[in-house]
Amino acid sequence: MKNKEDLTIVSPGTQKRNFTFIDDIIEGLYLVGLKGYGDNFGIGNQDSYSVLEIAEMFGGTIKMLPERRGNRMTADVMTTKTEALGWSAKRNIKDYIENLKKSNWK
Repeated sequence: MKNKEDLTIVSPGTQKRNFTFIDDIIEGLYLVGLKGYGDNFGIGNQDSYSVLEIAEMFGGTIKMLPERRGNRMTADVMTTKTEALGWSAKRNIKDYIENLKKSNWK
């Protein structure tokens, strides 16, 4: 977007992902390291968005690429154990994109 290029998305664009900020992941890893025991401590934002929804938040022209074999359609993150330790994602992708657009694409 910054270079005025099309955003490319692998078809169908409905693939959902849990976009999580690195600072939130680091805080989660730190907390699990201090208080956690065992496995299955999922660290990820509970909100999921399709790749197409994210591209639309940026605006501009979207170019669909052919579908790829083996493309995951969902990426669920189970955060129950991590949340029980007191962790939750604090940042969200919508705010990030809005702030990025305001500061970089005037």
